[in-house]
Amino acid sequence: MFLLPLQMVGFSHETSEAAYVGQRRLSATQVDAHLAALRTDGASVVLVSTCHRTELYWWGDVDLVPWFEQHVAGRDTSAVHLERREADLAVRHLFAVTAGMRSARYGEPEIMRQVRAGWQRAQAADASHTLLDAVFRRALEAARHIRHAIGDDADPSLGERVCDAIISRQKASPSAELRVLVVGAGDAARGVLDAITRHRGAGTLACSVQVTSRTDDSAARACVGRDATLVPWQMRDRALRDADVAVFAVHASAPLIDAHTTSVLTRYRTTPALWLDLGVPSNVASEALPDAVQWIGLDMLAPRSEHDTSRNRRAHAALQRELARYASDMQRRHLGARLPHLEARAASIARAALGAHAGADADSADALARQVTRLLLREMSALSA
Repeated sequence: MFLLPLQMVGFSHETSEAAYVGQRRLSATQVDAHLAALRTDGASVVLVSTCHRTELYWWGDVDLVPWFEQHVAGRDTSAVHLERREADLAVRHLFAVTAGMRSARYGEPEIMRQVRAGWQRAQAADASHTLLDAVFRRALEAARHIRHAIGDDADPSLGERVCDAIISRQKASPSAELRVLVVGAGDAARGVLDAITRHRGAGTLACSVQVTSRTDDSAARACVGRDATLVPWQMRDRALRDADVAVFAVHASAPLIDAHTTSVLTRYRTTPALWLDLGVPSNVASEALPDAVQWIGLDMLAPRSEHDTSRNRRAHAALQRELARYASDMQRRHLGARLPHLEARAASIARAALGAHAGADADSADALARQVTRLLLREMSALSA
């Protein structure tokens, strides 16, 4: 449809081992460092990194695949399969990813925020330019239209699934207010906190909420506006011992809680603690957990399911419409940019053709040429719409 110099390389849960993808997720500091290095080399880039995918988008003919392999993907090629997209296929991939059509949970809303955050971080680092910005702006607009087409039967967000599990636990002991501890302050943790805040406001969930993170400042920011209490990281073990429900959402390459720590934390519990583990890889070493812990991992909270045919059909039809609109807009923009050149050529031809006739007016020839050129361009734009 269109041959833009847009390129993409990355890996995701779709083609690579989930544990590897989670381990290779980039922190905000790492993203900023990579953006600074690429900006120095003159590249226009956006780097998106989540628990389930890490992808580099760039504008231009430079080949950044070797850089991505060296600095992001790592050397363990047996666990990762790099995906490469160019031109219209890169645009299609970005639109589908942003709409949640390529997510582990079909239609999840979190990915829109994550793509927007990656784009805004690139803008703040002055690593993106106008043309690349236009693609991401259009991807976010298209994602909203596609999600509207998917409808209300899209899979619930991860935060809603966590709340469902907490509410089920609450029903088992309705007389007591649950003590919930959220471990982490990233995207997943904030999504859970937002969902808990909504349910508490609606009266469907009664609980107190605490937040702890390896960076106390991040945990403090996550508490703002969510009626949650900060627990300093050095006090986390005590908070875990007391919590009825713990939600683990920390980006870590190895389990945060090993078997020995689990035994120590739950030794004196009289009722089982509910541990909801959103980590990729898992934050809790789940082998041989004691009876004092009911552990639910991400695969159980958000199982992959066969998406119903009608929802897929609506989503793909909407995606095609958005791609067609984008292609039409790009073609009109291209024709508009060439208009002065085409008018000048048409005027030159008209003057040459009328030059042999006595009394021919060069200004009239120029005006006629411009009118004919604009008419033809309007007709071509109408046909491409």
